[in-house]
Amino acid sequence: MNFAIAKKFAKKNLKANRSLLIPFVISSGIMLMLFNIMASLLDNHYVRTRHETLSVFMMLGLIVIAILAVIFVLYSTNFLMKRRNKEFALYGILGLEKKHIRKIISLEYLVLFTLIGLMAVIGGYVFGQLTFLGVNKLMKDVTGGLMDFPFSLTAFLMTIVALVVLYIITVARSTVGIYLSTPATLLQKGHSGEGEPKSRYVLMIVGFASLAAGYIMALTIKGVLSAVSYFFIAVGFVMLGTYLLYISFSIIVLKALKKRKSYYQPVHFLNISGLLYRMKSNAVALASITILSTAVIVTVSATAAIYGNIQTMATNAYPRTYQVKFYGKVNAENYKIAQEKMTKFVYNTAKDPKHIKNVYTAFNMSIYCQEKGNKFTSYQEGARPCYLEVTELNGYNQLYHQNATLKDNEVLMNSNIKKKLPDTIIIKDKTYKVKPVSDNLLGEYGVDAYGLVVKDVDTMFTISNDVKIRQGSARIVPEMNWDLEGESNEAFYAKLKKSNHNYSVYTRQEYLKSIYELNGGFLFLGIIIGIVFLTGTILITYYKQMSEGYEDRDKYQVMKKVGLSDRLIKKTSSSQVVWMFFAPLIVASIHCLVASKIIFELLHMFAITKYMQYGIYFIAVTLVFVILYFIIFKLTSRAYYRIVQ
Repeated sequence: MNFAIAKKFAKKNLKANRSLLIPFVISSGIMLMLFNIMASLLDNHYVRTRHETLSVFMMLGLIVIAILAVIFVLYSTNFLMKRRNKEFALYGILGLEKKHIRKIISLEYLVLFTLIGLMAVIGGYVFGQLTFLGVNKLMKDVTGGLMDFPFSLTAFLMTIVALVVLYIITVARSTVGIYLSTPATLLQKGHSGEGEPKSRYVLMIVGFASLAAGYIMALTIKGVLSAVSYFFIAVGFVMLGTYLLYISFSIIVLKALKKRKSYYQPVHFLNISGLLYRMKSNAVALASITILSTAVIVTVSATAAIYGNIQTMATNAYPRTYQVKFYGKVNAENYKIAQEKMTKFVYNTAKDPKHIKNVYTAFNMSIYCQEKGNKFTSYQEGARPCYLEVTELNGYNQLYHQNATLKDNEVLMNSNIKKKLPDTIIIKDKTYKVKPVSDNLLGEYGVDAYGLVVKDVDTMFTISNDVKIRQGSARIVPEMNWDLEGESNEAFYAKLKKSNHNYSVYTRQEYLKSIYELNGGFLFLGIIIGIVFLTGTILITYYKQMSEGYEDRDKYQVMKKVGLSDRLIKKTSSSQVVWMFFAPLIVASIHCLVASKIIFELLHMFAITKYMQYGIYFIAVTLVFVILYFIIFKLTSRAYYRIVQ
């Protein structure tokens, strides 16, 4: 077969299958466009120099998109090949050799991937500019403009390489099936439905056990460290359970319904038998839609919550606009002198001491130790670690405007682990009575941590000597926090930094800048991955509807021939379509509700300590996704009914 004939075949096939191929081009184009945008940002000089942290997110996003692009392209290829088995069988019967069919397929995909490449490169550059401006806005950077986002040759070459790899994978996957089949087997594949899974009761038991294990982990785990350790294990169990239960349990339930007397009524008979056939054919697709829907809601809601609570993080880390700490040697004899010198230094830096407002001074100490029951001791290698964040009562009362009192053997306590605190704690051989408080005494910790307020600095020195760290006793750090009024913050801060001293100077504004960069990167990555998952959800949903449409078209004609009314046929078909479409949304909503508990535990690392700080974003994202899902349903249902009718 010469090129001209192969070209005619390819042109005819592209036109005939456009309803299947256009979604493939659009979804793959979006994937590679996002890939191009991430690669452009990764290569961008402005991003690399101004937002170093963002490069890490770009690289992570690039890897995730590349992996998901391969998965979705393979899924699309499998679907397209299944729909075209009859066509390829006919080619074989008419005398075309397999190498001729391979040439036709190669030309078809060459055209498709050329369109995908144009969409990826042109769309990547155009939307990349908007993304660049959006990222800078997320990070509160107002200096970056479109001139700082030139066309990236590196990103272009990376996109072309990704395009070529996907083209090779697609052509190879498409032609292997043809080379391993005869026209007769291809015809059989085109007409055969999916069989029932063997050992479905075993699969159901394993599925329920797996889902229960994932749910129990998500609901019972307490503490950041445990949440980090078990999160992906719980996700794996839930994913496995979801797939197995869609494959087995749904069919078992429908078969049980067939045994009821009410089954032998027109509406029930058609509904249940229709759903049973659909579940056999689409169980894996429905499970995939469920998992992707869950991923969209969880990813976007968590990253949005992190970004939305930045001000809370900044306030927790820096109660006032300015903070000075002294990391020099402080002991029981000189700590008061050290604090007085630090206070004097701050007041002398201001033009007028009266400009220093809302002063809050404290002594703080962080101890890396181990916990066993209610006992805290020096950390030993291999033990479960935790942090003790210790402060003294005077500083606590200043910060939280309290008038609390403590005896020598009493402490105020809270934790980032949502569990009942013990009545007493033991530090070495000393016992302290615990008074729980709701005030946030902790910073952002990735491990289990406890906030302690002790009576005075002398008690802090006692604890420091009792719980040793590698460097010896834990360091007690005097700090001073204050706001400034009546003079320029910039001039004051410059003078503060320029002065020759041994103090470490921090500002809430500097912290906000760094945290906006970090959390803005989280949100950006969450949005990008959310778009990828949403694209995959739409693609799988569309192909599922198309597949059902082609299968139902013949059944629709058969039902008309046996005397069923159009009204009854449409009623039963519509109810099946609605049930099949919204089942993944219902299951995904349950998954997300359960997952919100362990996600909330993880978000403790970002100063999110109240559930509604996350819950409001979770509810908002879920509602938006439900609306989007309904729009997808309406659009794909039109394609389904157009095919059937």
